[in-house]
Amino acid sequence: MTIDKNYLSNIKKIQKDIDKILISYPFPDRPKYLYDPIKYVLNGKGKRLRPVLLILTGNAFGVEDIDLKNAALAVELLHNFTLVHDDIMDNDQMRHGQLTVQKKWDTSTSILAGDAIFVEAQRLIGKINTNSQIIFKRFNDVALDVCIGQAYDKENEGNEEITLDEYLHMIQNKTGALIGLCVEIPALLSSQDSKVCEQLREFGYNIGKAFQIQDDILEIFNDAKSMGKSLGSDILLKKQTALTITARKIVPKEWSEFCYNIENYTIEKMINMLRSFFDQHNIYSEAQSLSDKYLQDGLDNLSFVPESNREELKLFTNYLKNREY
Repeated sequence: MTIDKNYLSNIKKIQKDIDKILISYPFPDRPKYLYDPIKYVLNGKGKRLRPVLLILTGNAFGVEDIDLKNAALAVELLHNFTLVHDDIMDNDQMRHGQLTVQKKWDTSTSILAGDAIFVEAQRLIGKINTNSQIIFKRFNDVALDVCIGQAYDKENEGNEEITLDEYLHMIQNKTGALIGLCVEIPALLSSQDSKVCEQLREFGYNIGKAFQIQDDILEIFNDAKSMGKSLGSDILLKKQTALTITARKIVPKEWSEFCYNIENYTIEKMINMLRSFFDQHNIYSEAQSLSDKYLQDGLDNLSFVPESNREELKLFTNYLKNREY
């Protein structure tokens, strides 16, 4: 299924609108120690997929007011808060096509900037008027879910016993929960029944898992310029990904020998060797099939959503399936 050009144009328009709002967001100028790094983060070349999904879902449910705009900005700020702090924990050098905050400034600056971005996200979600209490609760439930997912991610660094199910549980929290929130909030804003909200949340969990598996693949098979962030950092930290877990499951002996032999190579050489290994042993195709499975599971969730509200989400799922960064 090809990507509809009009749909792609609409996504790009929303992305530009979100970028424009973030670039001109009315943060004070002082203290510069706090606000310069925040402005720097929000000027990065992010994909804005989460606010795009929230706005598209809102349009599908007929929600087009200020509540939708505030919710879209709030989830994007929440996402950026997690990235700033994740970059500290993983010692990443690049994010959204520019140096990470701790690389450009320092760790203390990054911590404070991330904290303030999270507070601003709370202020925005607190401005919502429709079903405000449940939306505020769900926003913070998901913020904690993301932290839980990150905790599992850190706990499992170097853990070669982690199963695929444990990995999927981790990414459901770290990635899927926030994507699920982006479709659940518009449903709550339009006062959909609990069954629709629940299935939309599941839709988000499923496409979020697919999205993270895609990221695992792209971190090895794409390039830093296209991705806009450091490549290979997960491998260097011995994080468990869909690719490494699948390799250990399918060809455990070969994978163990391979890992032993690449430790002293440069990151560029290591990535090239990983590409060859994952291709040779069909690890790439297995991981891609797993991603496709969760995209289809997400589409299946939409059978519980009123038919008139499905098309936007089907098109977005296809857009994710065909992404290259």
